[in-house]
Amino acid sequence: MMESTGALELLRARALGFFTPRPGRRPAPRQAGNLVEEFRPDHTALAMLGLTEDRVVRVERCASRRVVLMVELADGSACLVKFPDTDTELDNDYERVVLGMLADLELTPRARQAVPRLVAAGGGTRAIALDVIKDCDSLRELTQRDPEVDVRHLVNLAAALVDLHQAPVQDAYRRFPEWLLHPPVPMTTRLTPYEYAHGAGLDFDIYLRVMQELEGHFRELHAQWRPDTIVHYDLRDDNILFPRDPGADCVVRLIDWELAGFGDPCYDVGYLVGQFLVESVRRHGDAEALDTARRNARTFLSAYRSLSGITGDMELRVLRYAGVSLLLQAAMRLQQLGMLTQVGHLCLLYGKRLIADPTLKVIMK
Repeated sequence: MMESTGALELLRARALGFFTPRPGRRPAPRQAGNLVEEFRPDHTALAMLGLTEDRVVRVERCASRRVVLMVELADGSACLVKFPDTDTELDNDYERVVLGMLADLELTPRARQAVPRLVAAGGGTRAIALDVIKDCDSLRELTQRDPEVDVRHLVNLAAALVDLHQAPVQDAYRRFPEWLLHPPVPMTTRLTPYEYAHGAGLDFDIYLRVMQELEGHFRELHAQWRPDTIVHYDLRDDNILFPRDPGADCVVRLIDWELAGFGDPCYDVGYLVGQFLVESVRRHGDAEALDTARRNARTFLSAYRSLSGITGDMELRVLRYAGVSLLLQAAMRLQQLGMLTQVGHLCLLYGKRLIADPTLKVIMK
């Protein structure tokens, strides 16, 4: 939720890299896997969600900052149980409320399948249980195995997003006006001495210089922001799941709705385009990987354009938000690793080019 002056300041602080804890304050999310053997699920907490021991066959902890359990049930089904985030800023039941709101919207069957169904919630634990696709791969896993994503996956993903973005939200907005989102870039990049002193990482000056050079473009993005629909706001590659079974009813599933709200659909589309480019950057700018990433991005964007009818001006916004996605990736590396590394530097370079002049399509040609 991003509607107060304080929330905008928080957004600015995160984007400029002086708010988040310094490296070493907490383990990276993907380090959670080494805690699996030590973790003992609280069966009482599961039982309060209706998942009693006689129903549960197996419980496995997932790699995540928060406690997330994959629970297989005796009837052959499975659900994902998510406990409250230990981060005090995220310790809330916002995802439960968002999923409840989405359940009340008039969604097409395709969009309905893309949204997890809330199976159980509450019971004094503030945990939630969601239905899952048992055998699935995330977009990240797919691109790690084969950088060229199946065209059917890209078209299905575009179609599901179009349906979600075109869902009528007027009644929901009247009920939840505080869910108004803003672009995740700062209106001003000037820092106080205190903020500058608390910048994250060794390469903070390099990152800050690029952000300050883009300040005028950030103001344009704020002026062009059109919060017309519900947006996911965090379409990272590991939040997009595809079933392994080609005959499965569900063709795509979007998870982790903690950051969702009313925003500009161009941001969701652009953020995802940026994610394809990030995957190529992780391969350190390899020319073949970049060509494949461009192909994935163009195929997805072409499908979205065909199904939604977005205008040329909107497509330029999409490309700018792809650049924002790359900047956010650089910021994350700076804050988690304490330095940009080669990947972070490339993200800064590509992101800056896309934001400064998306008409050149330097990265998307």
